[in-house]
Amino acid sequence: MRQYLLPSGGNFYKVNMHSHTNLSDGVQTPEEIKEIYSAHGYAAVAFTEHEGLIDLQRLTDKNFIAINSYEYSFGDYTNPPFCFYEGKPHCFDHVEQMHLNLYAKTPDNTSMVCYNPKYIWGKMKNYMSGFSYVGEPDFIREYTVECFNEVIKTANENGFFVVYNHPSWSLNTYPTYSQLKGLTGFEIINGASNRSSDLEYNPAVYDHMARSGQRLICVGGDDNHNTPNFFNGWTMVKADELSYESIISGITEGNCYASNGPEIYDLYVEDGKVHVTCSDAVGIFFGTAGRRKGCKLSENGAPLVNEAAFTISPEDYYFRITVKDERGKHANTRIYYLDELEEKTEKA
Repeated sequence: MRQYLLPSGGNFYKVNMHSHTNLSDGVQTPEEIKEIYSAHGYAAVAFTEHEGLIDLQRLTDKNFIAINSYEYSFGDYTNPPFCFYEGKPHCFDHVEQMHLNLYAKTPDNTSMVCYNPKYIWGKMKNYMSGFSYVGEPDFIREYTVECFNEVIKTANENGFFVVYNHPSWSLNTYPTYSQLKGLTGFEIINGASNRSSDLEYNPAVYDHMARSGQRLICVGGDDNHNTPNFFNGWTMVKADELSYESIISGITEGNCYASNGPEIYDLYVEDGKVHVTCSDAVGIFFGTAGRRKGCKLSENGAPLVNEAAFTISPEDYYFRITVKDERGKHANTRIYYLDELEEKTEKA
């Protein structure tokens, strides 16, 4: 029996999961972002302004979805950074950060969780200049895994799902990200940072997190602040229709893949093998939780590849597919767990 990992019905919708406008530290207005991305085939943009959710549902129409979201950050300002210049620490460039994107599951959710205006003004004083906050902070941020997880937990309880962003830019290491709990996803491609550093395509971190017990989808986003950072990473979501609810369901249910180039058309399991069809590629790769791997390559003048099938072993625990094109760009499926496939088969 054929079991589709990306639904056989519906349509693919291109989504930028990480975006900034002049409402925080970007250059373009939200209206300009909508116009630019719509003209390049995007169906949705998550407006992840720093430190505050801004309701932009006025931009949503039959052809475009504005996703209510924001980027929540921590900085380890209590520990001296390792780089000094003229006896003074370079706090921002060398201090470890933790950045999380919080996405509202419904368009009417405009709340903010673990709000702390003192932190916002103290650490993000150049952002959010058009906002005035009143009242006392209801949450004190600390640079600890316990505090990160409290924010993730609170977000989940208040109608959000949470994605962990750009670990390389944040200077994060395994002891930090392996302890995160309650995440829905991981930003495997951060377009802006990867464009400027070649360090923010992070499949190895995705595998590290999976091996630490975290079951996550993977997404891509531009993290655009200005024009050069457009169209460098995105998420393709398979959904029944273009609506806020369908796009969010497609993401949270894992009916999506991350890309900065190639396309994946079909992905299914049949007769003990995972089958994939895709756009022109120099390689299609099959990865598991262990050392057992597989690939189909275009080598020594052979034609580019567009399909592959890989045998699944009961010992694999999980698998995922990567497609690489002639430019060295990648498309990444999420990780699929064998017990998850068994459960779906039983229900079917």
